[in-house]
Amino acid sequence: MDRGSFLGVLLGFLLLGVAIGLGPNPRIFFNPPSTIVVVGGVIAATLIRFPLDHVRYAFRVASRAFFTRTPETQAVIGEIVGLSQRARREGLVNLEKYLDVEGFLAQGLRMVVDRSGRDHIRDVLAQELRATQDRHHQGQEIFRFIAMSAPSFGMVGTLIGMVQLFASIKDPSNIGGAMALSLLSTLYGAVIAYLLAIPIAGKLELRSREELQLKQIMMEGVLGIEAELNPSVLETQLNAFLSPRERGGERRRPARG
Repeated sequence: MDRGSFLGVLLGFLLLGVAIGLGPNPRIFFNPPSTIVVVGGVIAATLIRFPLDHVRYAFRVASRAFFTRTPETQAVIGEIVGLSQRARREGLVNLEKYLDVEGFLAQGLRMVVDRSGRDHIRDVLAQELRATQDRHHQGQEIFRFIAMSAPSFGMVGTLIGMVQLFASIKDPSNIGGAMALSLLSTLYGAVIAYLLAIPIAGKLELRSREELQLKQIMMEGVLGIEAELNPSVLETQLNAFLSPRERGGERRRPARG
């Protein structure tokens, strides 16, 4: 689990809860009409804008962004270098015994074992990278749309409340409900946008960059193994993807036997 993200969401709602609870009447912040206008409006607009399957996928990816961690890059480099060493000792064909690795890496190694050719391997893996990037952009776009539409529906709720307010001037008993709808709709829209949707879109973008960099390293590693590069040369080439701090601050894990 990504502890930072979990703590951030928890802290955000805790601060809101404390601020509301310190007021004289916390119940006034729970307004069903405002919830219907904002949450219902955002859901409806999102389903109109995007296919249902895309929306499901975006929320599934968002849950993985919060509850799964990207493998350590240095560990992956160590694993690739270990595979390179085995390929030099045992031959490329015998790599088939070591395909219990991450799916993208296993896909590339399988093509190496099958002698698919360097250009074909590069083309297939590059296309997989592009497809992954497109899927990630799709999920980010959905949450950015939610971030854009939530304050807009908050404004819709405000306008509805204002209309009801002006219509209730002759009946003061209805003014309170109209004011609550007007103000709380704006609040709900802002919370959904700035505490949930925008941070989630940013987290997905960060996770996308991490995963794409990792797969780029895997692709270069597979091509290096196919070219039968010296493992030390391959390690140096792959470490070029890392920052100086990552290169010097972490030790490579030993290869699995």
